[in-house]
Amino acid sequence: MVTYLGGRNIAIFSTDMDSFDFKIRKPEQVIGSVMSKLKKNGKGIVLLHDFQRATADAAPELLKQLKTNGYKIVFMKTKGPVATLAAYDDQIVKALKLPTVTNRPTSDVVHTIQ
Repeated sequence: MVTYLGGRNIAIFSTDMDSFDFKIRKPEQVIGSVMSKLKKNGKGIVLLHDFQRATADAAPELLKQLKTNGYKIVFMKTKGPVATLAAYDDQIVKALKLPTVTNRPTSDVVHTIQ
């Protein structure tokens, strides 16, 4: 699996601790969960789910507390694009009936609202 993902330029990594933010409903509890686990472990990669409302609401204050307590936030950036697989690319184009590049004008297209 590691070789396959590496060949497609997909990085893999794991977390050191789970915030369990999917079980928490209040932003201050998310912050408390993360900060207490970091204090216990000293450092680590924390799993957070940004689509959880409490986590999204907690983010500004959590980032502030992390900075105040000397933790470093690392932005992960890809080295390059993910390599697609030609065999699957062809199947997707065929299955979705995606148009090819065309010179047809789109200015006459009418969009309706139902």
